[in-house]
Amino acid sequence: MVRIPKIYWANAMFSEADREFNRKCADILRKAGYQVFLPQEAAVNRETSPSPRDIFRVDTSEILQSDVLIACIDQETIDCGVACEIGIAFAYGIPIIGLYTDIRQYRKGPGRMYKNPYVLGAIEAIGEIVSSVEELLQVIPKHIRNPRSSTRTSERAIIRHFDSIAPRYSEFITRLESWYDPPWRVEHLLDRWFQAILPKRVIEFGCGGGDLARHLSDRYTGIFYVGYDRSRRMIQLARSRSSNPACIFTTSWSKVEKYAKQEPFDVALALFTLHDHPNPEKAVSLLGECLRTAGILLIVDLSTWDLPRLTDLLRRTLARPMSLHDGRFDPVKLNQLAKATGFTIIDCSIIMPFMHFPTFDDLSEYLEIFGIYKGMDLPLDLSSSKASVTCQLVAKALSGQNYPFTDQRCFIACAFKKQK
Repeated sequence: MVRIPKIYWANAMFSEADREFNRKCADILRKAGYQVFLPQEAAVNRETSPSPRDIFRVDTSEILQSDVLIACIDQETIDCGVACEIGIAFAYGIPIIGLYTDIRQYRKGPGRMYKNPYVLGAIEAIGEIVSSVEELLQVIPKHIRNPRSSTRTSERAIIRHFDSIAPRYSEFITRLESWYDPPWRVEHLLDRWFQAILPKRVIEFGCGGGDLARHLSDRYTGIFYVGYDRSRRMIQLARSRSSNPACIFTTSWSKVEKYAKQEPFDVALALFTLHDHPNPEKAVSLLGECLRTAGILLIVDLSTWDLPRLTDLLRRTLARPMSLHDGRFDPVKLNQLAKATGFTIIDCSIIMPFMHFPTFDDLSEYLEIFGIYKGMDLPLDLSSSKASVTCQLVAKALSGQNYPFTDQRCFIACAFKKQK
């Protein structure tokens, strides 16, 4: 069943003129294929003496279930109820489109209409303002919330980012691992699995600079390894660091498929990569096609509980919504991913070391290396185009913290088994 996007229509509704305008616009939107919640049509708002508590509960529930909020801001002073609805939508990361048709917005001098900049700022921080219903119809599709595309960091931008930091990545990871308390490395977790499975053919999705390939070559004899990554710079580094002919590195997925057709892989690895992928389900499906029956996919990734102190600090500093699309993982998301791609979960665990960032410079470099300034990793919905401004604001907030800055890491590790 195709889901119909839902719009919450926010406007004054107490004059006949406002109610007629609301009905007219709702009809246009419904004919365009959208569901529309019009508060004036709700039973609670048609009662003779509705209680404020019931009005707030019903309307807020509808806002939180909507894909986009359209706020009419034509009144001399923005309607106080509309301003409140805008604030709630922003707080929960629901896109907002302001409809401003009043011709006085184009005037100069004292005849120009004043609009509260705080309310306009809330709209523009998570949406935009348009000046006609025709323009509104054009922009709605790009603001409809989509769990797979709501993050503003494009796949191309992510690839460019990892190309740019590739020469520094391995050295930084080594330093990063020294900040864990107790010590932790993903290789230790994989060794436990590899000693139980004893795989001969391994595919790594998102292999970076090939650090894991060197570990596997040194520790296990007879393994044929293929490392795939979209970053050409990372693959160039991986090739330059490896002299083992049984370790292949490529940016071409068709080359991976060719090796899989020759003989399917025993194990696939996706280590801290899926949370940045625009479509994790597609990535896991492709890996599944490369595995033999009963082959194992090992996923280690960021959980939704990772770095709560840092996330909260940045959210408050940057005035970001409290609820946004989060590409990281939890057990429910992993279970849904397994069922959708033909796997069963045979093991799932949480890894929770403390993280002690020694200095401000170390924490700042962490944010840079993992693209957080550009909208990656943490659910802050930041824009790559505003990364320099974001960096300045974050630096101002973090430079005043006490160091070492301690936070809680929370990784999730899961083993998927391919069904027949």
